[in-house]
Amino acid sequence: MTLKKWLMRLRRPSTSSDGQKAAESALRRAEADRQEAEDRQPAVTEAAGALRQIRQENHFAARFRASIEGRSA
Repeated sequence: MTLKKWLMRLRRPSTSSDGQKAAESALRRAEADRQEAEDRQPAVTEAAGALRQIRQENHFAARFRASIEGRSA
């Protein structure tokens, strides 16, 4: 392909194929989903911390009960 033909192709308005339109739409949805997940991150981190604390308290209580009952936990 000559330089002139290549430059002419660059100047033509591009038409997107159906596949390209679908890919761009999927990319926009993925970017929106990522932003939504990033916006939820503080709430998720807080909930995970609360669950971690509850699990630790339950583990301590189970070990304490086991030691009182004379068995290992």
